[in-house]
Amino acid sequence: MRLHNSDMAQQYQAKGYWADRLLIDFLEAAVSRTPDKLAIVDDRFGPVTYRALQERVWRLAMALHQRGIGVGDRFILALPNWQQAPTIMLALSYLGAIGVHMPVLGREHEFEGVLRVTGARGIIVPARYHGYDYVAMIDSIALGHEVLELKVAVAPESSPPGWIDFEALVEEADTAIPDRAWRPGADDITSVLFTSGSSGDPKGAVHSANTLNAFNATVAPIYGFGPDSVIFMAASLGFSGGLIHGPRLAIYLGATLILQESWNAEQALQTMAEEGAAFTLFTPTLLHDLLESEAFPEYGPRLVLQLILCGGANVPRHLLRLARERLPNTLTSVIWGMTEGIGTACRIQDSPEYITGTDGKPFLGTELDILDPAGERLTPGVEGELIMRGPQRFLGYFGRPELDDEVFLPDGWLRTGDLGTIDSAGYVKISGRRKEIIIRGGANISPAEVETALSSDPRIRQISIVSVPNRRLGEQLYACIVPDQTGLDLTLDDLKQIAEQAGLAKYKWPEHIQIVESLPMTPGGKVVRRVLQEQVHAVFVSDE
Repeated sequence: MRLHNSDMAQQYQAKGYWADRLLIDFLEAAVSRTPDKLAIVDDRFGPVTYRALQERVWRLAMALHQRGIGVGDRFILALPNWQQAPTIMLALSYLGAIGVHMPVLGREHEFEGVLRVTGARGIIVPARYHGYDYVAMIDSIALGHEVLELKVAVAPESSPPGWIDFEALVEEADTAIPDRAWRPGADDITSVLFTSGSSGDPKGAVHSANTLNAFNATVAPIYGFGPDSVIFMAASLGFSGGLIHGPRLAIYLGATLILQESWNAEQALQTMAEEGAAFTLFTPTLLHDLLESEAFPEYGPRLVLQLILCGGANVPRHLLRLARERLPNTLTSVIWGMTEGIGTACRIQDSPEYITGTDGKPFLGTELDILDPAGERLTPGVEGELIMRGPQRFLGYFGRPELDDEVFLPDGWLRTGDLGTIDSAGYVKISGRRKEIIIRGGANISPAEVETALSSDPRIRQISIVSVPNRRLGEQLYACIVPDQTGLDLTLDDLKQIAEQAGLAKYKWPEHIQIVESLPMTPGGKVVRRVLQEQVHAVFVSDE
């Protein structure tokens, strides 16, 4: 792990960014202040108060302890936006165990990778979700991971062999209060948040309670959020943005969190209007759907939103201008950041030109700079690679020390892989990505990962995946294929079938295909992706 040096740690503690408290300490403080206040409301399982949440968390922690889960054990959480996700996250904290967070949309390929990297002893998934059988999928890969001992399913119709129902597990506890001696320190590993790397291998960003709480401590004061703020979250809790700015922020504040299980713009508008939501986080796709919803004329004027942060992908400037026009009393700003650390956003007092034309300025305690290819600092306004350091900076990649060497710089700085500029006033403009990542609907997708999975089909001699623009999703995957035989008719449906058989999550499937005679190559035999991208964009006609 790459710990923050002692001088920076003392500075973060002195300024209150690191409080040396666990998330469960904030939970207990909220219970003490307002035990009967609603903590979480989800549209599948209903509401739970802070007192009831703590009681369920305690019982679940004791049940997990009785099942052998303890300090340092990894436990995979892959759930929809249901209250069970924060419940088990908090229970694991009482035991000093490590929550491993990944999107529920994953399939065999993604789950196998996370299991392999983490050696997780436990896992929790929905029994079925959107018609997909998660129990059968996990069973199909679990034989290769003998360390996986505890498999928990939420809402199973029956009791699958080798699995336990979440509610039955909660009821197993003999006693109700976990031993305080099991609690970890605030600098110990508490979470591993998985994200896609440019190589396609799973990357687990390691965080402590201090680094995760700093995401909230450096953002909430800027916008005046407190226990009376209502937070609405439709972004997936399996991604860092949804998790950190949803349940973690709500519990940090002692506020109420409203969860939406599956995205529906009309329902989101109605819920936020009726519940008085003050803050939400959207991807550009979700924000687009909201502003264009047929229900917006009815519910839009009733919204009392103070802040919409929009991130996870490149946010079109026209979308920010539209949001400003249709929600004039709400600050809608880009949030720039990564699972590894954040970040920037605009402030309420910023001019419209900054709000719609930049990616904001650093959050409290966050330092940013720009490097040229030789690693030298650049002057304001000159494009280069963005580097950051701050109290939210992660501690390294779980089990991947070779990746740490690629991103960490001396004195606690982190290479972000993003290209951009910083002006003389400190405002950032992101101009591109140094690494080859496609961001579709807010989800990071590695072209290399998709290419590796699809190239296993003997009909494909070469394949390269590039991105094409999409108004709603931001980017889509475009597959350029050199077939094994001249004249071979390989269709998009064929490609989707190959992707499904390879176990790729559906959001990683190509949505466009082009059969080509050859790909642009370097003398060393590597695809020149930039040239291919330009060729595709020259002929691409959007299907929107």
